[in-house]
Amino acid sequence: MAVVGETRITVSRYEYMREVRQFREFKRLVGRPVIRGRQGILWTEWGRAMRLWQLTREIRWLEEVRRLRRRIAEIIRREREARAIFRRKIIRPFWRIDVAYQFEEERDVPPYRFYLEVRKYVYTKTPEKYATWNERKLEYEIKPDVLEEFEGELRLILFASSLLSRVRKDGSIAHLPWIEAILNLRKFPFPNVEIAPVDESEVETPLDDQKYYFRVDETGEIPKREYDTKQIKGWLEELYRWVERRHKEGAIRYPKAFINAIKRTSLDDFIRRFSAREEVE
Repeated sequence: MAVVGETRITVSRYEYMREVRQFREFKRLVGRPVIRGRQGILWTEWGRAMRLWQLTREIRWLEEVRRLRRRIAEIIRREREARAIFRRKIIRPFWRIDVAYQFEEERDVPPYRFYLEVRKYVYTKTPEKYATWNERKLEYEIKPDVLEEFEGELRLILFASSLLSRVRKDGSIAHLPWIEAILNLRKFPFPNVEIAPVDESEVETPLDDQKYYFRVDETGEIPKREYDTKQIKGWLEELYRWVERRHKEGAIRYPKAFINAIKRTSLDDFIRRFSAREEVE
């Protein structure tokens, strides 16, 4: 039971049960009473080495006795530390994995302040698919390949929104000047990664489904605009159709490689690609 005033640590059910299995392993190694082959394995080995030392007085058995005793003491210490932390842990079944680019700039002339945000996120019951648990920090850390995938998707969304806003006449995407101004900064922001438990009421289903959010906000002529998953998926679908069309025209030789290049490109290459692109028909 957690002590009143202790900070609670939220974990997934998988992580919680992993700790339970770890305690079972501790018990198997150093549990009492000793059940040969099932419990107290190290104590059994220690007892055997002690008997052999008493019978033979060979130094190798004394060394083995000391080695096993050190290992037993270390495991007991680890178990005590783990249990002190474990009693603070509580299970949260739903988690949100979120990666975002966020830009903000203030100026001395209108529009004075500009803010752009693009994010990709999922709701899940299995955060271990996307992150690893850091026992020292007591938190999840996103896996490098997952971060690369999510960041690549954010860059693709920026590309798609800029490409499409150039020609749309209905005002549905009206932030092209700001997209290009941000790209000219020649610096992608450090991605904001958040892995946190959420209440079931916040969860958007289906679980593990890719979701997106895009927001532009400025104090000036263009009011705040927000785009949801359905709209952004529409941008990406239009982008893929544009790539396929340009492929048939011979302008893009390898469509898949073209998309992957956008996801992986450096910012300088990203800017050149924007500057050289063709307009959507």
